[in-house]
Amino acid sequence: MAALTMGLAEAKNNFSRLTAEVNRTGKSVTILKNNKPWVVIQPARENSNATDVAVDFMDEYADVFEELAK
Repeated sequence: MAALTMGLAEAKNNFSRLTAEVNRTGKSVTILKNNKPWVVIQPARENSNATDVAVDFMDEYADVFEELAK
C-alpha cells in the first residue's frame, strides 16, 4: 500500500481539511519537510494501547525506516 504524503506548506494551508479527511478515511498522511518524512498525522484510535499503535506504525512505514537507515 502506498503511503499518502503531503508537503509541509500544503498541509499547513489545508490543516482543517487534511485532518477531517484523515479522520473520515482512517488513513494516515506523512508530512514531508524538504522532501523527507517529518511527521505523520493519523486518526486517533479508540481502545488501542500504545504498543499496538507503535507496532502498526512500524509495520506500515517499514519501507520509510529502511530508506532512512541507509
